[in-house]
Amino acid sequence: MTEDLNKQSVSFPAVSIITPTWNRKGLLAEAIESVRCQTATNWEHLIIDDGSSDGSREMVEALSAADSRIIWLPRDGEKDGANVCRNQGLRKSRGDYIVFLDSDDLLEPGCLERRVGLMRRNLDLDFAVFQTGFFVEKIGDRHQQEPGEIFGDDLLRILCFELPWIITAPIWRRETLKSLGGFDENLPSWQDIDLHLRAVAEDKKYLKFSVLDHHVRWHLEETRIGIQQRTSADHLMAADKILAKFEDVVRNGPGMDWCRQRALCGLYFLVAECWIGVGRLEDSLRCWRQVKTRRLGPSCLHHQGHLLLRGLSGGVSRKAAERLIPKWKGWMRFRGNPELVAQHVAS
Repeated sequence: MTEDLNKQSVSFPAVSIITPTWNRKGLLAEAIESVRCQTATNWEHLIIDDGSSDGSREMVEALSAADSRIIWLPRDGEKDGANVCRNQGLRKSRGDYIVFLDSDDLLEPGCLERRVGLMRRNLDLDFAVFQTGFFVEKIGDRHQQEPGEIFGDDLLRILCFELPWIITAPIWRRETLKSLGGFDENLPSWQDIDLHLRAVAEDKKYLKFSVLDHHVRWHLEETRIGIQQRTSADHLMAADKILAKFEDVVRNGPGMDWCRQRALCGLYFLVAECWIGVGRLEDSLRCWRQVKTRRLGPSCLHHQGHLLLRGLSGGVSRKAAERLIPKWKGWMRFRGNPELVAQHVAS
C-alpha cells in the first residue's frame, strides 16, 4: 500500500490537497513545503489564488516548474472567498481523496500516507478526522491542541461551538464532498462549520483518531473571517440566516430535541452579544428574538436574555450583566466553551 502511495502519477494522484490563498506568500511557501515533505508522493496540491498581489503566483509557478504536482489556479468568476476557492479546487481535483489545507497551516510528514492508507482499508468511511496542534511561529512553541474526544455527540458539539474538528482535520472521499454539494458559497462565514454539520446530520460515516498530524497557526489578523464574523455588521446580519439554515439541517436530518434547541439558543445569544460589541442594541434584540419567533426556547428564556442584553449595552447595570451572563448561560445549559470559540477565531 505504501508502495502504491509512492508511485507518482500526474494523471491520477491518490489525494488532492486544496489550498485557498490571498496575499500570504511567505506562509504559503511553508504550507507547500509541508506537502512536499510528505512520505507519500502520489498527490497533487491545488493552490487556488483569490486575487493575490504579493508575488504568490510567481512563487507557486516557480515551484510548479520544478514539481508538476504543485498547481496554481486563479479563482474563477466574480465571486470571491475561501469557500469559492475550495469548491473550485474540488471541481478541478483528480484524487480519490481530498484534504483542505489553509495557506498558513502545516501537515506532519506522515499525514497523507496515514490518512490515505486508512481510507483505503475502510471502504465504508466517508471521511476520517485527526488531531490538530497549534503553533505561533514554529511547531512546538504553543503547547495546546484541540481536545481529542473520540466518542460523543458531535452534532451537539458543533451546535454548541465546541468544535470537534477544524477544516484541515478530515480526509474526505471526493464523492462524499460532491454529494454534500461542497461549501455553501452564499455563507460569508462559518462555511466549514456548515459543511461539517451537514456531513454529521446526513449520517455520513466517519471515525476520529487521536493522532496529531497537522498544525494550525495561532495568530490574529483583522481581515480574518473569524474576526470579521464577530465585528462586521455584514457578517453579523448574515448570521440570522446561517443559524436558520443550521436549524433546518437538524430538523430535516436527525431531528430536533431539547439539547439541540438549547444549543441553537446559545448561538443566537452569542451573535446577539456580538451586536452589543459593535454598539447595536436593536439588532442584538432582533437577533435574540429569533429564539422566541422560531420556538426554540420558552418566553421566560427570551425575557431573561432580553434583560441581560439591555444591561450589557451600557449604563449602571453593565458590570452586573457582565458578571451574571456567564452564570446564566450555565443555568440555561448553553454549554458553549469560550476557550474553544476563541481558538476558532484565532485559527
